[in-house]
Amino acid sequence: MEQLFPDLWQTPLELHFGTLKYHGYVLQHSEGRDMIYVAEEPSTLHAIKTSGNVDHLYLSHNHEISDGLAKASSTLGAPVVGHAEMQKYFPKGLKLDQCIETDGRTKISVGLEAIYTSGHTDNNICYRYASPYGKIYLFVGDTLYPDNDEWRALVMERHGGNRQTLIKTLGILKNVQTDVIIPSVAVGNYQIAELTESDWHAALDAAISSLQ
Repeated sequence: MEQLFPDLWQTPLELHFGTLKYHGYVLQHSEGRDMIYVAEEPSTLHAIKTSGNVDHLYLSHNHEISDGLAKASSTLGAPVVGHAEMQKYFPKGLKLDQCIETDGRTKISVGLEAIYTSGHTDNNICYRYASPYGKIYLFVGDTLYPDNDEWRALVMERHGGNRQTLIKTLGILKNVQTDVIIPSVAVGNYQIAELTESDWHAALDAAISSLQ
């Protein structure tokens, strides 16, 4: 794994749905260690397990439900956590171990906050972490994502997504203070983005424009 900040590690690159580039993240904090966006590669899971316990596997939305999710949870010995609306998308025999039930913002551990950001699907969660080392990380899931270095947004109507809801959500995110934007997927070049407030607002405006 690559250490990005004193308390945040990025797992090796994986591909989802054949073309989407994807990383998982391990976050160390005063209450333990969590994973956001679950990695599936067996060698990655083994490396994470041997480096220490993982207390939670946080999913951003239902598109992270895959054949590898159960294996990841079993290998790491960690409960799967996501928004309550995600539960209906799980196949028989697999479910959330813990549900986040909010239509706004809620604290889920020291420094870690869940923000309900519906629109891409009906169960999106962004995770915001105010690091004691000075940066604020925002794990945005697929609420917006880089497509060949341009910020875009996508509505998945068959999974409860709604264009007007997503436009509203992206506007609300302008009120969320952050320093580091961490998407769950990317098309083309994948990289996290350290943005100023004006750059963050410009990224959100670009994502809104992609829906219009």
